[in-house]
Amino acid sequence: MPYKKRNKIKYLVWLCFIIIQSSHLVFSQGTAINNTGAAADNSAILDISATGQGFLLPRMTTTERDNIASPAEALMIFNLTTQCFEAFNTSLTQWISVWCPACQLPGSFSALAASNIVSTGFSANWSASAGATAYYLDVSTNSSFSSFVSGYQNLPVGNVTTYNVTGLTCGGVAYYYRIRANNTCGTSINSNTITLNTTNCCTPSSGCGGFTTMTDARDAQVYNIKQIGTQCWMAQNLNHGTYVTGATGQGAVGFQKFCYGDNSANCTTYGGLYEWAEMMNGASACNGDATCTPCTPPVQGICPAGWHVPSHYEWTLLEKNVGSNPGAFPYDNTTTGLLGTNEGGNLKSTGTTQWTTPNTGATNSSGFTARPGGYYNYTPSQFINTDAVFWSSSEESAPNVWVRNLTYNSAQINRFKPSKVSYAMNLRCVKD
Repeated sequence: MPYKKRNKIKYLVWLCFIIIQSSHLVFSQGTAINNTGAAADNSAILDISATGQGFLLPRMTTTERDNIASPAEALMIFNLTTQCFEAFNTSLTQWISVWCPACQLPGSFSALAASNIVSTGFSANWSASAGATAYYLDVSTNSSFSSFVSGYQNLPVGNVTTYNVTGLTCGGVAYYYRIRANNTCGTSINSNTITLNTTNCCTPSSGCGGFTTMTDARDAQVYNIKQIGTQCWMAQNLNHGTYVTGATGQGAVGFQKFCYGDNSANCTTYGGLYEWAEMMNGASACNGDATCTPCTPPVQGICPAGWHVPSHYEWTLLEKNVGSNPGAFPYDNTTTGLLGTNEGGNLKSTGTTQWTTPNTGATNSSGFTARPGGYYNYTPSQFINTDAVFWSSSEESAPNVWVRNLTYNSAQINRFKPSKVSYAMNLRCVKD
């Protein structure tokens, strides 16, 4: 046989031997992944070793995991949602936890807008945190929380989602609060920060003293009353006085009232409609101011003894206490128009028996129970079932006065300043 041919055959024989041996090593010893060159352990099909790196399973959320089509028996992942190593069990047709951390910090949550903001306090609010057993509260006068209000640094407030903060400085001082959630595993990082301002520095009224009704001694009419914040309001429109028709008119001083459409039954449902001079009973306008809400003395007007016509600033305090956007109602003598978010809806009575559909946002969560009595613009009566319009004792600038208006198609409150010589409107009295 020629020499070249013999060498070619020997080369092929050796190549086949090497391939067979290599295949034997792979199948008998498995595969080794390392940086030392060591062979795989005989018992392992895959042998990974390292001193500076780890083995990383696929990481995914529960939703992503559930999108895996026909997972194989014992398929493994790390679940980002549960923070557990999981494997698929085909006999149970479900994923099972192989290992989970012994401890998990509380889940995510948020600090929410403050409520019940008054001159020296407010209610802090936050969403619940999964796994939390207690919460901690910080209150500061600066957004960096470099200093804290006395008693309100890392304050444990229990397993609740609201806490009443007291003892603050009145008069529009800015405050900030944040929350942390806690359980046996530890405490979460700080929540977002909520900003608020305390209200004016007036001495709070005595409220309603626990009473829910009052009786007008002049005519024995009984009115529902409601404490809102520190104020005590009639929860019905005043209906005192002698009924007269629009054609007859009301005197400048005295106790006369119009009934909408010259129908006395409307006074029973919606209260009387009073001209400015009649409602004030001859008193001069009283504005009060942003540092002391009540007029001194307040204007009793046509209200019962111990009650008075609310000033522009007393209406503002009410607005700040009944909804989610107190900052939308400044203590000023210039801001007009539709204001706030849900405050008007929270003042309106519910349903569409009296209010025209849709009675947007109506919850009456405040208990104020505003009804749409319309108003009298000399002739004719207007806007019954669509608008509730209320006097204040305050002038914007003569002859214009501040009033409040709630409408059937808005959850906001309308501040406007009509002429006091052109209208007759409803009146809500507030307790001295």
